[in-house]
Amino acid sequence: MENALKNQTILITGITDQNSLALRIAEECKRQGATLICTGLGKSKFHSALSENAQNYLERTFNDFTNTVKSVLGADTKTYVMDVSIQDSINEFASTLASEGIELNGFLHSIAMDKTIRAGKVKPIMEVTREEFMDAMNISAYSMLAVIQSLYAAKRLAKQASLVALSYLGAEKIVSHPYKNIGIAKAALERLIKELAIELGKSDGIQVNGVRFSPYTASKAGGAIQGLEEAVKQCEELAPLGNANASDLAYEVVYLFRKNNRITGEIRHVDGGYHIRG
Repeated sequence: MENALKNQTILITGITDQNSLALRIAEECKRQGATLICTGLGKSKFHSALSENAQNYLERTFNDFTNTVKSVLGADTKTYVMDVSIQDSINEFASTLASEGIELNGFLHSIAMDKTIRAGKVKPIMEVTREEFMDAMNISAYSMLAVIQSLYAAKRLAKQASLVALSYLGAEKIVSHPYKNIGIAKAALERLIKELAIELGKSDGIQVNGVRFSPYTASKAGGAIQGLEEAVKQCEELAPLGNANASDLAYEVVYLFRKNNRITGEIRHVDGGYHIRG
């Protein structure tokens, strides 16, 4: 592919540091000619009654995100605060795009959170609280719908835009490492993708797809999951082609971002074929 995304504007979420999969995808999108818009967690007027530690965390998180984006993707790459747990924050972002006349041709959802994963340990399902379950669903699944609803209402999604979410085999199968609560949330995300593909495809020709990637430990999220390092080794041995790498994922997402490819409602695999095993 050469300049496959020329004249397209792509929204990238989920960049946290230099090792984020979302950053690798963003780099390839830029190489293929896309203009990038990036959002990250940060302090906003919608955060109230925060402790000093919480304020410092939000400010530090946004600074790290911004510095990463600017250093890797270029100083001219636009960055915005968007907290997907707060609808007003999502709506303000959509309104800002409208005021700046920015229309999106693509959206990468690369956001997940699970409070049952702490210090390298994954809590058993029988110990998961209602709050932990709903928090994972809210951030890891519903946030995709919330962002799309807001962008659509603000008329920020172009006709025939392409929306892509990152998932994992643990949404469907019990994998070799604990993926419990977050796996359920990812399953909801994948079901949501199919519903959105039907509705948005019929109304606006918008494509909606998901991609499951090989186990990946380099990112903050992957490095926090119990047993994932061992899973990387196991999948490398058992996958017909060995594990996929971040550039393989980036190429696939760019392919899905192309206009008029008539691919929608799919959960694709970029995992060296590991998913075909019993």
